[in-house]
Amino acid sequence: MPDKTIRVSEETWRRLRARKRGEESFDAVIERELEDGDPLAGFGEWSDTTIDDAVREVKSELDEDFEVDP
Repeated sequence: MPDKTIRVSEETWRRLRARKRGEESFDAVIERELEDGDPLAGFGEWSDTTIDDAVREVKSELDEDFEVDP
């Protein structure tokens, strides 16, 4: 696949460089950062949920993940 060149600001370049792991390329950093697809997916998902309900839901999921008896 042919390469493409993109311009980024100095600040964006610094932020990408800070996310590099070892000898990882900038291309690998960008791919990893974009793995989740839409970065806003799920944003506002709990907007009609109270904080108490949200905490109970997360605790329940963690208990299931770690097989903790309630």
